[in-house]
Amino acid sequence: MDAEIAKAISSIYEEDEDVVGVVVVDSSGLCLATDGGIPEEAAGVIASIAAHSEPLLPAHPTQSADISPVVQIEAESFTITIRKTPVITLGIFKNKNKN
Repeated sequence: MDAEIAKAISSIYEEDEDVVGVVVVDSSGLCLATDGGIPEEAAGVIASIAAHSEPLLPAHPTQSADISPVVQIEAESFTITIRKTPVITLGIFKNKNKN
């Protein structure tokens, strides 16, 4: 599984040159991987934000139970995008584009 996670993290960096860090959290909130100097302690915060955002989605009978909001936190010089899937929660840290 570690090789799969490392490959997935690598592909995130390849897709976007602004990515500076990644956190991967399991469904129990335990840190599976961090990269880019992001501390392991961030995993619990990322998991908590993802879990607390789910009640914000309106209930709809045709929606899949696997639908989860994407949360974006903006700071002066970077953003954090958080997405929960049925298996993992992912936090992607990006430098803001200077364009």
